[in-house]
Amino acid sequence: MSNESIGVADQKRESMAQHLALAERELSAFVTAVHQLFGAEQAWRAADCWIEELEWADWPSEAPVIDWRKVTIAAAGRLADRDKRQLSRS
Repeated sequence: MSNESIGVADQKRESMAQHLALAERELSAFVTAVHQLFGAEQAWRAADCWIEELEWADWPSEAPVIDWRKVTIAAAGRLADRDKRQLSRS
């Protein structure tokens, strides 16, 4: 294995670590805001919605930048929709 391929692997690991750090920061901010506004139970639901949206996201395999805010916005919509459906059942 050449030094060049080792350098590329290190860059990919660094890039992945940066993506994960940004995702963690975005998820944390979203859950914290929901907790402050609506309480712990809704915060747990918000985290579930965020993770579900992340799983459904269609990301390019080599995307240089991932817009985590889109995941958060979609998760907020999913959370609001869940609550709306629960209220209509009551």
